[in-house]
Amino acid sequence: MARTQYYKRMRLFLAFTILLLLLLCLALVMAFRTGEEATVGIFSLAATLVGTVFIAMELKNSQDVTCSDMLIDLNNYFHESDRLMKVYEVLEECQMKGITDDSAWHEVRSVEIAQYCTFFENLYLLYRHHIASIEDLNDLFGYRFFLFMNNPYIQEHWILPTSSSYVQIFRLYEAWVGHRIAENENPEGWKRNIPGAEYILSQDYLRRKLYLHECQLPVDRTVKVFSAKGKEFKMCQLGFEDVLDIVKLQERVVAALPSPDMYYPLSREELFESLHLDRLIGIYDHEHLVAMALLVSNRPGSRNLAADFNIQSSDAITFDVVIVDPDARGFGFHRTCIDYAEQVARDLGAGNILATVDPDNPHSLNNFLAKGFSIVDTRVKYGGLQRHLLRRSL
Repeated sequence: MARTQYYKRMRLFLAFTILLLLLLCLALVMAFRTGEEATVGIFSLAATLVGTVFIAMELKNSQDVTCSDMLIDLNNYFHESDRLMKVYEVLEECQMKGITDDSAWHEVRSVEIAQYCTFFENLYLLYRHHIASIEDLNDLFGYRFFLFMNNPYIQEHWILPTSSSYVQIFRLYEAWVGHRIAENENPEGWKRNIPGAEYILSQDYLRRKLYLHECQLPVDRTVKVFSAKGKEFKMCQLGFEDVLDIVKLQERVVAALPSPDMYYPLSREELFESLHLDRLIGIYDHEHLVAMALLVSNRPGSRNLAADFNIQSSDAITFDVVIVDPDARGFGFHRTCIDYAEQVARDLGAGNILATVDPDNPHSLNNFLAKGFSIVDTRVKYGGLQRHLLRRSL
């Protein structure tokens, strides 16, 4: 680094030496034509120019040294902080052992995770005020930053539930992810691993700034308590902390299907989008999630099926997903979720509920038909899967 800076300064020195010689020649010509006074003026201009350039070079060099010292001090502070190192050690354990739940976090206090966030918020301030570039931060802090931001437990239990409180973290993340991607796309460059890359927040998520739409859940998330076949169940609104349970429920449902084409599982990216913008509900048997429904609100976008029915997106919600645990069928959960969808549609001022069903899934189709839906069309959806298009007007 020092040698590179030296060569840059030498090249600038040579360039301005040549400029000074050219000005000297111009001064001699002017002296010959106009006299001594013009010559003195040109020499004064040249001396001022060269002096200014070298002062600017020295200030820049001084700024680089100051930035380097500051980053070294921050790095030392990180390693000397018991709280930061405690979080860092758990993050490394999760990375190495593939831990995605809360099992490694029981001894970590919320104040320690908050301090880890604050440390990187301070780094963002250095970046925002052009004191340090992402390239400056990358080598020292990149691994620790991505370990944190791409940890599924941290995402689902800390950053995303109150995402609007972490705007600076998200802005730093967007810049840093862009830097790493550009770095790795360079055919002549070194391919740098991104820790937790399978849980990386997508460029689309960051570009659309979905994190500004905070998931607002009431303290008591219970929608209703009901009984079926002598058992009591609870319907609740779902949040980011329920993502792992939703993923596991999807896995159980897909494993029990006669054909995987009958259900098109939600990706983490789709779940995150909907937890910010839509309504997810779950049905619990005690603490066990046994059913889930996702209702896409009356908003523009491809996940609202309004365009397939030639109606305005503001006038329709979409019954995007309803799944029931294979061991909890026969309690009428699907129809209970449809009743809830009607309530949501009326609350949002939408006059239609839309849905799709696999033609080879008669149980789901019969539930929709029994609740007043009708088949409007049958076409290919979701990357090549045949689906009935269903509609119920309120």
